Amino acid sequence: MSRFIWFIYLASGLCVLCTASIENVILTGRITSKSPAANLPGEVNVLQLMNVSAKDPGVSLVEGAILKYPAYKFRLPYENVPLANSSAITEAMMAESGFTVLFLYRQQKNNLGTLISVNSPGKLTPWFQINSNLKTNTLTVRYILVGTHNLRQIDFKLPKQFHRKSSLAAWLWVGFTFDFKTGTVRLDLDCLPSQFELLNSKRKHQRITLTSDSLVYFRQEPGRKKKFLGSMQVAKILPYITEQRPWTCLQILEHNKHKPLVD
Repeated sequence: MSRFIWFIYLASGLCVLCTASIENVILTGRITSKSPAANLPGEVNVLQLMNVSAKDPGVSLVEGAILKYPAYKFRLPYENVPLANSSAITEAMMAESGFTVLFLYRQQKNNLGTLISVNSPGKLTPWFQINSNLKTNTLTVRYILVGTHNLRQIDFKLPKQFHRKSSLAAWLWVGFTFDFKTGTVRLDLDCLPSQFELLNSKRKHQRITLTSDSLVYFRQEPGRKKKFLGSMQVAKILPYITEQRPWTCLQILEHNKHKPLVD
């Protein structure tokens, strides 16, 4: 069983998780790390998977909400969809108990952008998709459950981004946890109270449909639609559910005194 070593960065307030195996996290649902920048057990790091670099056209390094951790600004004409190695992501999302999606991003004002979309080849209707819409201040998750054909949609209200006060205040910490055993989805935004919704109001123990040939699109949909414009510092998929958000309110407040802890 693999082990991870604790490293504590007192200056930045970040701690990096180790000492816990993937099996232990799956059983307990607890992550003792308090930063999405940590090397979380079993994580699929989308930005690393894509090998994003400031040398790519349309990509530049920017200051992010987490100190000493790379953040990238995406603008036109950046193109890298679908991912060449989507299987690592889809396998993580097919975990028996459920999965967790983590994002830390700063979106361009009034942008309607897709954070991630999972589609069959040639199909515009997704199996799974997350959109961030700053025109309507809405975060939307779409999915199709096993044994059904209907595309379900859940809308969550986004907190104010305070673009004018501080560029760091516009960074948004987002965590989606899809629990197949309880049939619920939990959304964590910054330090706001967690929000819960049912995946299906009639049945529990349902899973999200994914096919073996599914393609994963990052920051846009098939056909180059709904492109996300802005900066991204964390984009990860965890093959298990978590009981708590992997960041602290103190962590946010220490690096940005302009960002409110609650809306």
